[in-house]
Amino acid sequence: MLTFVPPSEVHRTDILGYTAEVTAYDGEFDGSAGLGAFDSYALWLERIRLLASEQAQKHGFYRTLVYLAYDGKQLTGIVSVRLTDDDFVTTYAGHIGYHIRPFCRRMGYGKQLLSHAVTLCRSHGIPSPVVCTDPGNTASRRTALSCGFDFADEADFRGERKILRYILK
Repeated sequence: MLTFVPPSEVHRTDILGYTAEVTAYDGEFDGSAGLGAFDSYALWLERIRLLASEQAQKHGFYRTLVYLAYDGKQLTGIVSVRLTDDDFVTTYAGHIGYHIRPFCRRMGYGKQLLSHAVTLCRSHGIPSPVVCTDPGNTASRRTALSCGFDFADEADFRGERKILRYILK
């Protein structure tokens, strides 16, 4: 069973190890609350704190809660929930993002992260959360379906790429 905690300074070493592993594995940070876009843990943590605050929207962001998932002492993944129900989120971004550490994949952690995110969505007034994924992300599609999400449709994002939408009713 996973434990979920908001990122803080005490998680620096864990996140740096996580980042190094993802970079060495495939460099794909989708669903990690932007972790791959930051040069330092301090800057990522600063952004995470801003996203969780009431000030997020004033800075052009969606208010978003981010949690680290631990199995015992091991950081296994990251999950985030956008606390808005606007058209962009429900069509292109999704309410829920999650990322599993490479060596922890195919072990059931994705279902636990997604289930936790659904609980957060519903506790914040989002009764039918949406997960959006790239068509090639088979693992994410399977995880959404296994958690009771239904395929809704395919959206065309600015003519650049297709996005598959899954909704939980």
